[in-house]
Amino acid sequence: MSWAEAKWTVDSLLQKIGQAPNNMRSFIAYSLSATSIGLKFQEPADSYDANNNLICSVGGVMIRMSDTGYPTKPSEGTLVVNNTNLGAYVNTPFTVSGLTKGKKYYFSAFPYSVQGVYNLSSNAANRADATPAAGEIANVTISIDDDSAFSSVVVTCVDETESASTQSATLTKTKKTASFVVPIGHTYHIEYGAEDGYSKPDNTTPKVSVAGTTSNYTATYYYFTATIAVTYPAGATCTCECGSTKYTAPNTSGSHTFQVHNVGTWTVKAVSGSDTDSKSVSITSSGQSRSVELSFVKIYGISRDITATSPAWARTDSAVGKTAKATVGTTAGSSDFNNCYPWSGIVRETLSTGDVMVKIPKFWYRRYRSGNVEYLKIADKATSGFTLHPAFNHGGVAKDYLYVGAYKTTSGNKSASGVSPLVNQTRATMRSNAKAKGTGWGIIDIAALSAIQMLILVEFANNNVQSVIGRGYCDGNSSALSTGTCNNVSGLTGRPAGTDGKVDVVWRGIEGLWGNVWEWVDGVNWNGGTYYVCNDPSKYADDTTTNYTALSFKGTTNWSSSYITQEGLDTGSNPHVMLPSVAGSGSETTYECDACWSSTGWRVFPHGGDWYAGSGCGLFTANLNNDSSNSNSNIGSRLLLLYSTNLYKILSRRTHW
Repeated sequence: MSWAEAKWTVDSLLQKIGQAPNNMRSFIAYSLSATSIGLKFQEPADSYDANNNLICSVGGVMIRMSDTGYPTKPSEGTLVVNNTNLGAYVNTPFTVSGLTKGKKYYFSAFPYSVQGVYNLSSNAANRADATPAAGEIANVTISIDDDSAFSSVVVTCVDETESASTQSATLTKTKKTASFVVPIGHTYHIEYGAEDGYSKPDNTTPKVSVAGTTSNYTATYYYFTATIAVTYPAGATCTCECGSTKYTAPNTSGSHTFQVHNVGTWTVKAVSGSDTDSKSVSITSSGQSRSVELSFVKIYGISRDITATSPAWARTDSAVGKTAKATVGTTAGSSDFNNCYPWSGIVRETLSTGDVMVKIPKFWYRRYRSGNVEYLKIADKATSGFTLHPAFNHGGVAKDYLYVGAYKTTSGNKSASGVSPLVNQTRATMRSNAKAKGTGWGIIDIAALSAIQMLILVEFANNNVQSVIGRGYCDGNSSALSTGTCNNVSGLTGRPAGTDGKVDVVWRGIEGLWGNVWEWVDGVNWNGGTYYVCNDPSKYADDTTTNYTALSFKGTTNWSSSYITQEGLDTGSNPHVMLPSVAGSGSETTYECDACWSSTGWRVFPHGGDWYAGSGCGLFTANLNNDSSNSNSNIGSRLLLLYSTNLYKILSRRTHW
């Protein structure tokens, strides 16, 4: 006898011996209605020995039913089905009908081999039970305001629990109602189909089917045509989309009017390469006409030869031709940037904490040099080559905006009007007290200061902010000025009536950025001419390099009322930081136009100048001459809120221009 003949003989004998199949792979029972139960099951697979010899080929399964307990053998109970079509009821249920509502039925599965050998195991895999009960009845009715062009729609009862139980019905202008029965405990929702020229109702909210419940759903199809006229960059592809309906402009001319037939929120979008812009348009009624303008990223820039004595910058990109003029006394100023993001989004708000803050929205920036020419650019959205400004990404946590105190910090660690600035506290104390206000609070840091500096520079294109906005409270004064003296300045940019240098100054709601009292700036330490910067507020500390990064540029330790000639540009991860790198040969009207002080050892950083610093005050004025223990009568702080203000209800809002 050959090996093949021997193997055939062994295989035949094994099957004749009577090897029973394994247990069922799946077996469930559930109520379909008050008188029926659904069975879903999968028979066992064929069995093989360790040498891959077939020892049992599955022939089918017999399912028996009883209302008194599980049948224990193929002759007990009532035969439900003797299935030889293996796999037929894995997803589609076998329906057992004619049952009694509320009575529990027990089902036993007896899989058998092709030799007729049954698996008689009482294993749970071979047993299931269920009680018939009526599922939820979902009645769906549509109405049509004008059926003259209506053909039909498909309405679907989507079973989220068992996709095989999803049901659909076609409705017309003469057949407007459909009824579905959803199995008990199943989650379902109603989806309405689309009909061209008619609005498409929204899908219903998912609901769990409850026995004996009837739910009625109604929806109206509105016949109308609305228009959305879109202006977009020439050469771009323009689309208009709502749900599953999407239209595309037939050309890239830069304008197209879409006819839409659905109520809802439509998204119009322009795409050209990596450039994109989109806006939402709400359509609520027939005959409605809406207009939308799409544009790609807007970049506002300035440039300047850093070796030139002139403090003026040239405008670049979309800033070309724009002007800004600050308010002087009763003469109101104006700014072409009022309608340009992010300046358009800068507002003064009063929080439920009582703090008056200025909200600054996020922006993207690029600062670099080509030869002696420095370029500073601000983008209104993410784009290649630009980085989200670190002021909006503290500690790796991106945010849409930050809040800066409208006023210098006052008693009780508040940003409030009509109060003397809080002074005579160290930077560490100011930091600790601010953090005690709650999550996200601190004092202004080097990242937030940089964001403000960039926004002012691009708007006014001049380092000499004392000449274009106001000197600030800085000339020959003997004590600090109370906050709020600029509240009535038109547009909250400029200075009130009075002698320049004897009155405070404000920019877009932030009062006293320079002059009056110095402000501690967090996130930057100085030692021996080296700047160290940190952008994680949880790690701010004095007199340390731990968690801080050294900037690539340095200063010197002997500045004394020295006018700044150049701001450094870090070649590492902090190109946003603008701190003195060269000083001594400038003046109040040349180069950076602001003064700096420095010394050896660990130092902390106050900014802006005070009531007697005169022309040395300004947007870039830096004092690197104070150790961490200093607490002077001319040094205060400004509050900063970095995280979501959902914790702090906004009480009021005031625009700037």
